[in-house]
Amino acid sequence: MAPSDNEIGGRVAFEIDNAQHARISGVVAALRKDPADREVVGDLIDLVLDLTDTGLSYFFLHPLELVGVGAIRRKGVEVALGTAGRVLPSVVRSTVRSMDENQLMQLADFIEQMVSGSPDD
Repeated sequence: MAPSDNEIGGRVAFEIDNAQHARISGVVAALRKDPADREVVGDLIDLVLDLTDTGLSYFFLHPLELVGVGAIRRKGVEVALGTAGRVLPSVVRSTVRSMDENQLMQLADFIEQMVSGSPDD
């Protein structure tokens, strides 16, 4: 079932800083201007990896800190996230590099839809 076939009951989001927000806007705009530009595709890959790291940290480490989970338990989660962080880059790079221009535009649309608000909100 395609995601568009599901009713959206809400969204789960994580916070990004102003620099990340500006970077997202810049990369998406550059990709829309020239999706064939391999340098821009490289920037997109770096952006996806950065957002993945930020999201994983926000969803896994931030709650543990909020509820006061001990340092040893948090370290275990950090090690697991570090392992994922070593595997994901090669998968993301090969996947994004294999996308055609239409798929890259759809990925840009998705990233743009994920971001809500503006740095001034």
